[in-house]
Formats: sequence, structure tokens, C-alpha cells
Amino acid sequence: MKSLLALVLAVLSVVTFAATPNTHRPHRHVSTPRKTEIVVPWKTVAAGGAAAGTIIAAYKVSDGVEDGIKTVAKENPEAFADSLSVLTWPVSWAALVLFLLVYYWIWRVLIRRTPTSTPKG
Repeated sequence: MKSLLALVLAVLSVVTFAATPNTHRPHRHVSTPRKTEIVVPWKTVAAGGAAAGTIIAAYKVSDGVEDGIKTVAKENPEAFADSLSVLTWPVSWAALVLFLLVYYWIWRVLIRRTPTSTPKG
């Protein structure tokens, strides 16, 4: 779970640049007599901070959930089985919906390839 959160942060870090669609370059270069400074828009900093905060909060919550599930599994296996079924039913429903969508898509492709009427001639 933690590696998944780190992967999400790494992949979505590109999205944290909050620029308008007509921005040509991500950073403006301001020339001063001594050096060139990169000016980062405040939206970029705010988006990066919000993304990092979200990932850190999810990381902490996942630790708490993991500890809670381990405790329930050790102390009360029956309650653990009940909680596991409650946690996994959304996944099973999503798999069922995905299966039905794929089945419908295949059925539609086969219907399109099947001739609907006899050729005139």
C-alpha cells in the first residue's frame, strides 16, 4: 500500500504544475545582473503542497488501518472475516461491472459483424 502511494505521488507530481493552457514555458527566467533566478508560480507550490499533504495523510491512515486489521485478526478472527467481506465487496462489484461491460462490448462487436438482412439481388 505504501509503495502504491509513493508511486501515485511520483506519477502525479507532473500534474502539480498548475498553469494555464496557454503557458508556453513552465518557468519564467528573470535576469538580474548577478544571476538568473527561476520564478515559480504560487499555484505550483500550492498544488505540490496539497499533493504531498494528501499522500502523507493517506500514508498515515494506511498505517492505522493496517494496525487495526492486524489487531482484529489476532483478537477476534470472526469479526476479521466479517470486516474482510465488507472491505472486499466493492472490489467484487467493480469486477462484475467490468466483466459485464466487456461482455456487452464483445456482444456489440459481434452484432455489427453479423449480417442483418439477406442481400438483394
